[in-house]
Amino acid sequence: MKKLITLATLLQLGTANASVVAIMDTGTDLSHKDLVAKSWTNKKEVAGSLVDLDGSGLPGDVNGWDFTEGSAKVFNDKHNYLITADVLKFYNLYAKYETKTINQEEFTVLKALVSDKAFMNQANFIGGYAHGTHVGGISALNNPKAEVMSLKILPTVYQELVAPTKSLGPVQLEFDFAPAKMTIEQYKEEIINSALEQLEQMVPLHSYLNFHKVDVVNQSFGIGFEAAVGFIAAGFMENLKREPTIPELSELVFTYFDTIALVGPEIFKVAPKTLFIIAAGNDSSDNDKLPDYPADIQAENKIVVAATFGYTEIAEFSNFGATKVDVAAPGVAINSTGPAQSYISMSGTSQAAPFVTNAIALAKDVNPALTAADLKSIILKTVDVKPWLKGKVATSGIVNKARVLKAAELSKTMNVEVAITKAKAEIADVAVTKSFAKRLPGMNLKYKPVRPSLLIKIPAL
Repeated sequence: MKKLITLATLLQLGTANASVVAIMDTGTDLSHKDLVAKSWTNKKEVAGSLVDLDGSGLPGDVNGWDFTEGSAKVFNDKHNYLITADVLKFYNLYAKYETKTINQEEFTVLKALVSDKAFMNQANFIGGYAHGTHVGGISALNNPKAEVMSLKILPTVYQELVAPTKSLGPVQLEFDFAPAKMTIEQYKEEIINSALEQLEQMVPLHSYLNFHKVDVVNQSFGIGFEAAVGFIAAGFMENLKREPTIPELSELVFTYFDTIALVGPEIFKVAPKTLFIIAAGNDSSDNDKLPDYPADIQAENKIVVAATFGYTEIAEFSNFGATKVDVAAPGVAINSTGPAQSYISMSGTSQAAPFVTNAIALAKDVNPALTAADLKSIILKTVDVKPWLKGKVATSGIVNKARVLKAAELSKTMNVEVAITKAKAEIADVAVTKSFAKRLPGMNLKYKPVRPSLLIKIPAL
């Protein structure tokens, strides 16, 4: 008979070693009361030092680094004032909307908030601004041993939405009939160079992970197919002074992703002992057909995660892929830490990925001898197999955290594969109560969960 086992029981079986968990995101507010005791501390560096003491190339990197501003201050709190009661209300009401527990009165309030463009500009900004802290809280949940390193690689710049001025009458428009700046072949070369440059920017970041022997890194960011179509089409019109045809645009977009697929594996080889956990994307699309970066890059030391609504169904927004997405995890209406000591409910594959990061960190703490390959094998082979995930993720399964930790504990005295087999026999699937809740007629909103884009320029180390 399969036994039920608690996370607390399994953690008590671990050792004193602590896993190092890097959050590569919009910055993690490590001053949050739930994270401050879990902050990674570089004992070889001194806060405020202008001299690099440990040889990493970054002076004073005590808790990580802000690569967007070249600073040892891992979280810039200057926008905390934007985390208002109304913003928190929006995210909490939207969580109720997604879980189909919202009533008509609450939906009316939510709909009014969504229709306010200035407010949604602020709320969407907070979705990115709080992103790294939210992800960090999930990654370190129920793990007093974890050491969280904050690596800010995505900028957080707030641009207030300014209402258009009242029209003063007809406006004379001037059209730019300047000749095209480049040919299609030249633009294609620019796209290839852009993809290569983005990959080159990741090398020093991954080298930093390797230097500090990071066990697992959460990467809840990316560039989806839809986003790539947008910026490549915009660049085409700017440089060729006309709209691209569908075949032209298709060729250019796939050129971009083909370049990443060809060269991308090299960036993961820079940190071979680190396990990379990557969000699949929030476009409701098939990554096997419409590529996503960095999710679709092939590498042995990475796991790509789709999002589910609890343990009952795949999330409406989640990307999937029978070969390009590995596993699923809960990612709908997840309550976690936010800046300024706040808590906020957010959804996305961005929230599903750190669920897996958390399981890996916990397993590493139970058995520090486990390698990245061991941990990946345990995650993928201990899933709860679900018929509704067949053809959606490679394992057809959702992560079973208790089973992961049991396998980690058993692996201390036996072969990892044997430990996995025994854990599957001893630990039951996660109990599921099927929800038949449905949204009331007319309760439909169009809102896509935040997954920050990687279209940035990172200062060199």
